[in-house]
Amino acid sequence: MPSLLRFTQFYLTKTPNDDDNEEMSERRTTSAQTIVIISSLILLIIALGLQAGGVMSPSWQVVDIREFRATHHHGLWLDCTRPQLHLIAKTQNKDDLPLHCTYKFDVSASQIIDENIEDIDQNSAAGESEHHQFFGWHKFTLGFMLCAIVLASLSLLCGICAPCSSGFAVLYAILVAFTAFTATCGDAIFFFAAHRVDSRFVQGLVGTYEQVIGMGFYIHVAGTAISCLALIMAAISAYSLLQNSDTNRLPVRELTPLHETRFARV
Repeated sequence: MPSLLRFTQFYLTKTPNDDDNEEMSERRTTSAQTIVIISSLILLIIALGLQAGGVMSPSWQVVDIREFRATHHHGLWLDCTRPQLHLIAKTQNKDDLPLHCTYKFDVSASQIIDENIEDIDQNSAAGESEHHQFFGWHKFTLGFMLCAIVLASLSLLCGICAPCSSGFAVLYAILVAFTAFTATCGDAIFFFAAHRVDSRFVQGLVGTYEQVIGMGFYIHVAGTAISCLALIMAAISAYSLLQNSDTNRLPVRELTPLHETRFARV
């Protein structure tokens, strides 16, 4: 009987303005969640572009070898050589400089590298040729980064449906988390491997030259950092959508305490 009186008084005292206020509050909450998800998607698209651009770039390790009169760019899967600027006429544009590139997984290039290494005592290019090989840490780094790109693409597909469903929002946040994790692993593997002595220094015939980390790495790190920001926003939106779905299944009015003393007696 007290419960019946409680619900009766609640619905009798409830005004139409209460429904309007609740609807306006729900609309504002939904709009805020949609804005957060869209912002996360925009950040993820930017991160995906930066990560893809970093992987495509050959400038992960750069060394200026004076005795070869060329600057060598060693990438994850692509190596390029550019003549030094002071050997080019001043009237020539920097973008017009010839760029000679080889793939690390190219069989013919690998044979030439092996021949140079075998003749290392008489061949001045043999020391530098060792850095054109497709080492295991190159493969691991490239594998993690390609996985991150694939996961980011899948995250975008789920993120499009995230505003309509809390399940898609949770899946979107999980995929973005894996994207950020795999990209971070790839960056960490490259960073530590690039600072090893055998990877950091290039031995020429006259002297030893130190390689520096190039723009390709920093571009990819920027994409990884932005994907982490996208992860934070995706987690916030997923949590908010889950809270709203729980509220819709269990209305607050049904959870109101029914044991006030003024309704204890009839």
